[in-house]
Amino acid sequence: MSFRGIEGDPRQRGAQEPQRPQIGTEFDFGGVKESVVTRDDFPLEQARQVLGKETIAVVGYGVQGPAQSLNLRDNGFNVIIGQREGRTYDKALEDGWIPGVSLFSIEEAIKRSTQPERPLKPGQIQYLLSDAGQKDQWPNIRDLLSSGASLYFSHGFGFTFREQTGINPPEEIDVILVAPKGAGRSVREHFQAGRGINSSYAVGQDATGRALERTLATGMAIGSGFLFETTFEDEVFSDLTGERGVLLGAVYGLWQGAYNVLRQNNLSPHDAVLHTVEISTQTISKIIGEKGGDGLLKDLPPNLVPYFLGGLRSAFERSRSVFEDLYGKVATGVEVTRVLEANSKPDYRETLNRELAEIAGSEFGRAATNIRERRKDGPTVAEKIENRFDAVMAGALIGIMHAQYDLFREKGHKPSEAFNETVEEATQSLYPLVDRNGIDWMYANCSTTAQRGALDWNGRFRSVLERGFVDAYQERVVSQSLLDYIMDSEMWKAGETVRYLRPENQRLVR
Repeated sequence: MSFRGIEGDPRQRGAQEPQRPQIGTEFDFGGVKESVVTRDDFPLEQARQVLGKETIAVVGYGVQGPAQSLNLRDNGFNVIIGQREGRTYDKALEDGWIPGVSLFSIEEAIKRSTQPERPLKPGQIQYLLSDAGQKDQWPNIRDLLSSGASLYFSHGFGFTFREQTGINPPEEIDVILVAPKGAGRSVREHFQAGRGINSSYAVGQDATGRALERTLATGMAIGSGFLFETTFEDEVFSDLTGERGVLLGAVYGLWQGAYNVLRQNNLSPHDAVLHTVEISTQTISKIIGEKGGDGLLKDLPPNLVPYFLGGLRSAFERSRSVFEDLYGKVATGVEVTRVLEANSKPDYRETLNRELAEIAGSEFGRAATNIRERRKDGPTVAEKIENRFDAVMAGALIGIMHAQYDLFREKGHKPSEAFNETVEEATQSLYPLVDRNGIDWMYANCSTTAQRGALDWNGRFRSVLERGFVDAYQERVVSQSLLDYIMDSEMWKAGETVRYLRPENQRLVR
C-alpha cells in the first residue's frame, strides 16, 4: 500500500520523536495520538505467512460473509463456506463456491477448519451469522472447536453480551475481531477497485500467544488497508448506538420530523422531501464528507448562518438525552435482550416486511421514490446550500453528529472510532446507499440487529427533534460561542486525519 501525495500528512503533525508502538504507525486525531496498523506495518505477504497453513471457514453468507470470503479467496487464502441450504446458500453457489469442495454444512466446515489433516494447523472460524443466528447456532458448534483454533467475529455483539447469547468460547482457543467500517457491499467494491477498507480490530482471548498476529493477518487478508485498535466492548457499544443514532435511526427521525413541519406549513410532499432527505444525501452529506462540518459552515452565505446554527442548536440539545438513554441501554445489555427477543419471534420477518412496506408506501416514501426517479432528467437539488430550509437541515444533521460524537468521547471511545461510527460511515457508506435506494431498502439490507434497533429508536428521535424545527426555521441570532464550538471541535480535526486514511488514498498490493 502507498499513500497519494497529500499535503498535511498527519503523521508529521507536532511530531517530536514519538514512542513508536511495536506494530503500527502513529497518527494525530484532533490532538490525540493513536497507533494505526497500515499495510506497510503488516504487509499482505506477512499475513499469508501467518495464516498460510490454516483453513478459514466462513460461517454465514449474509451481510459480511460474501465480501470477506471472496476477498480472502482472491488474496490466495484457503477459505471454505459453511452455510445452511436456502437463499444465501444459493447465493454462495452463484459466487462460485463448490459443494463438497469449498461449500459445506456449518458443522462440516467447522470440522474441516478446526480438525484438519496434517500438515494444516487448527484454523479459523469466521462467525458471520446474524447476531440472533450466532446465538441459535452456538450450542451446535461449541464442541467442534478444537484447541489452538481461532474464533473470529466482525461484530462484538455475541462475545461481549455472552450472558445473553450464551457464546462462551472454550479457554483453549483465540477470540478475535476485525470489524470493517462499511457495509459488506462496500468491503467488496473497494477491494475490487484496488483500494482498502478501514477496519477496527480487537483481541478478546489469547490462548495461543498468536491472537494479535492472527487478527492483523486476517484484517489485511479480507482487504483492510488501515486497522484501528479497539476493544470488543467499545466496538459493539459504538456500533449499536451509531446504528440506532446518526447512521440509521436518528437520521430518519430527523428527516421525518422536518418533513412533518414543512408539510404543516403547506409545502408539497415533493418540496418537503427536497428539503429533507434529498438535500441531505445529495448535497449536505457530500460536503461534510469532503470538507467536514466546519468546512460546510465556512462556505455558508452569511445570511444562512443563523438558520444553520438554529438547526444545530436545536438538534444537539434535543437529541442529547435520547443518545444518553440509548447508550445506557446498549451498555447495560437492556437493548440487546430486547432485540434478541424481537428477532427470535417466528413472525419477525413478516413483521419487518410490513414495517418496510409502510415506510415505502407512506407519503414521504412515495415522494422520495419519485424524486430519485426524476434524477435521470437532471439535478434535483443544488450542489450548495442556498436557502434557509436547507441551512436548517444541514445544521440539524451536524447537530446530531456532535451529540453522538461528544457522547462517545465522554464514554472513553477513541477519536477515530467516534468519528468513524458517527460521520465517516454515514457519509461514505450508508447515506450514499440511502441516496441510491431509499431508507426502506437500507433497513432491509442491514443486519437484523440494526434493523430492529433503528426502526424502534427513530420514533424517539423524531418526537424530540420535530418540535425544534419550527423555531429553527425562524432563527435570527448568530451565537459566537456556538460558532467557536464548531470551528474548534476535536471532531472535525480528527476528521481531517480520517479523510486522509480513506480507501481512495490507499493502494493495495496483492
